[in-house]
Amino acid sequence: MARFRRIYVEAAARPYPMTQRVLARLGGVPVTEIPHREVLRPRDAPAAALVAEAKTTLLLAVQQAPFLRPCPGTRDYICCGYQVLQVGLNCPFDCTYCILQSYLNLPAVTVFVNVEDLLAELAARAQGDPGGLRLGTGEFGDSLALDELTGLHARLIPHFRPPSPRVLEIKSKGTGVDHLLPLGPNPQVIFAWSLNPPQVIREAEGGTAGLEGRLRAARKAAAAGFRLAFHFDPLIYFPGWEEAYRRTVARLAETTTPEAITWISLGGLRFLPPLRRLIWERFPPGALAAQEMVRAPDGKLRYFKSVRVELYGRLREWLAEALPGVFVYLCMESPRVWQEVFGFAPVGDELARLLDDRARLPAP
Repeated sequence: MARFRRIYVEAAARPYPMTQRVLARLGGVPVTEIPHREVLRPRDAPAAALVAEAKTTLLLAVQQAPFLRPCPGTRDYICCGYQVLQVGLNCPFDCTYCILQSYLNLPAVTVFVNVEDLLAELAARAQGDPGGLRLGTGEFGDSLALDELTGLHARLIPHFRPPSPRVLEIKSKGTGVDHLLPLGPNPQVIFAWSLNPPQVIREAEGGTAGLEGRLRAARKAAAAGFRLAFHFDPLIYFPGWEEAYRRTVARLAETTTPEAITWISLGGLRFLPPLRRLIWERFPPGALAAQEMVRAPDGKLRYFKSVRVELYGRLREWLAEALPGVFVYLCMESPRVWQEVFGFAPVGDELARLLDDRARLPAP
C-alpha cells in the first residue's frame, strides 16, 4: 500500500462511496477538503520537487470529462487504436523514465471517485457507438497500484462479459491481483504486465514488484481464467542488454504458455526532451539517461533507428523461439522501423484491426 502523508478531497467528491472507502482504509492520514483541485496547482514550483511531493499525496476528485477517450498516440508513428479509461492520474510507483513526470501539474496522485458515472458512460457507449473494442485503465497510472484501496476493478470487471464484445486490459508493474481472482474465469479481461530485466527494475522502476513477483501474479491470473498480455516497454539499451533481455524472455516462457498470451508489445525508451534533465535531477546518473538519443519527428527523444531495430529484432527472435505463435507488435513506432523488423508496416487502422481480432479470439 502506498505511504500517503496527506489526502485532499474535492468538496464534490466527498459523498461518493469510493471516497468513504478510501478514507476508512487510510484512517490517521491527515485529510483536507478543498473546493476544487485547481487550488493545488503550484506556481513556479521546481518540477523535481513537484513530482516527489506527488508520490506521497492523494487527491480524491470527480472526473468531469468523459472517462473513455482514445489513446493520444504520437505524430508520424503507428498507433494501436487502444481506448483509455482515465480513472486516475499518476501513481505511487516512481519509475525513472515515467513520461507522466513531464505532464504532471498537480502535486498528487489523483483518483476519480465517481465510478457510478464511469459505469453509466460504459453502458451508454455499449448502446450506441462502443468507441473501441480494447479498453484499459493503465495509460495514466498503474492499474493495480491502488486497486485494493479503491476497489475499482472489482466493479469494472463484471461489465466486461458477454454479450459485450469489449475487452478490458489491466496493466501493471505490481502484484495486487489476489482480490480480483474470484471474479474469474473471464476471458474478456486481460491482465498485462510490463517486463524488464531485474537490473532495470532495480535501477529504474522504484517501488514496483520484481520480475519474479510479476510473473507469479501472471500465473495466478491465468489459473483463475483470465487472459494475459506482456509489454516490453520501455526497452532499455545498456551494456549487457542482450543477455539480460534474453534471460527475461526465457523466464517468461517458463512461467506461461503461448496459448495464454493474447499479445506482447515492444517499445523503445522515448520521452519529451525536458524529462531528461528531470531524470538527472531526481535520480543518480545511470545508464538510463546516459545513452545517446535523437529528437524524432514527434518531438520525443528516442534511440537511433538502428538501435531500435536491433532491440526489436532480437526480442522478436527470442520470443518466437520461446513462445512460438504469440502475436508481437511495436508500440508507437515508425513505418520504416516496422518494415525493417517485420518486413511490412501496418497501414491506416490495420494494427488496430489485427489487435481487435486477437481480442475476439476464444479463451484457451
